[in-house]
Amino acid sequence: GGAVAAVESGYMKQALVTSHAERRAKIEDGEIKIVGVNSYVETEPSPLTADLDGAIMVADPEAEANAIADVQKWRSERDQAAVDAALAALSQAAGTDENLMEATLNAVRAGATVGEWSMTLRGVFGEYRAPTGVSGVTGVVEAGVELTAVREKVKATGEELGGRLRFLVGKPGLDGHSNGAEQVAVRARDAGFEVIYQGIRLTPDEIVAAAVAEDVSVVGLSILSGSHMELVPDVIKGLKDAGMTDVPVIVGGIIPESDGRRLEEAGVAAVFTPKDFGMNDIMSRVVDEIRKANGLSV
Repeated sequence: GGAVAAVESGYMKQALVTSHAERRAKIEDGEIKIVGVNSYVETEPSPLTADLDGAIMVADPEAEANAIADVQKWRSERDQAAVDAALAALSQAAGTDENLMEATLNAVRAGATVGEWSMTLRGVFGEYRAPTGVSGVTGVVEAGVELTAVREKVKATGEELGGRLRFLVGKPGLDGHSNGAEQVAVRARDAGFEVIYQGIRLTPDEIVAAAVAEDVSVVGLSILSGSHMELVPDVIKGLKDAGMTDVPVIVGGIIPESDGRRLEEAGVAAVFTPKDFGMNDIMSRVVDEIRKANGLSV
């Protein structure tokens, strides 16, 4: 028992995802009213929404290059032999019961970066991937008319393509806001997709590798960090290089309309933002994009 055991077992995360899914189902059914979403949606134009492109924060395209340059400069000016020795000592200490603070501080004093410290410890302990909470969420949404129609569409398309449709939901970059991706994953599974969701903070290369390994039908990327213009093109290029040109890429997140158009010009099949609230409608559109990418009628 206790909170630690609940976190480690994945129970707490699963309960959180379930609670969000139940709340969303109640909003979609109208049981919970959200002004501007499912209640009082008609309004006069607001000056606050006149220029959303400028109001939404996006990543500075030069920030990554500047950060990399700073790290490279730091590494070029340090005593590399001292760093290597300190990291080797850290790795050795990590394999024992020894307190790692002393070895960590020695690595810092030698000039090791946080990334090098992390990779050294990963080499000993492996990489921790937190439970996603998605796999155990069942029976949250009732199969109404809309969801039933989407299920039939998913099933029919899978039969035409020779297998069950597989939906990879990816969270690239350092964005830790996982609720949207989790709810997409849960609803996609309810709609009949086989869902692959590995959690947050993946690199574009890791997402592409998963898409290839799982032979997916569609890739959905959830990005709320403002880094969509930097991360999405890398995923598209990776899929193209891997020969997966028939796999559409869907993007969702806090994305200005102008960036949405640029993403579509770069090869994204569809872009969804918070205004696209109907999850069943989103699932139906995803199936349409799979059909288009494979030369099937829509």
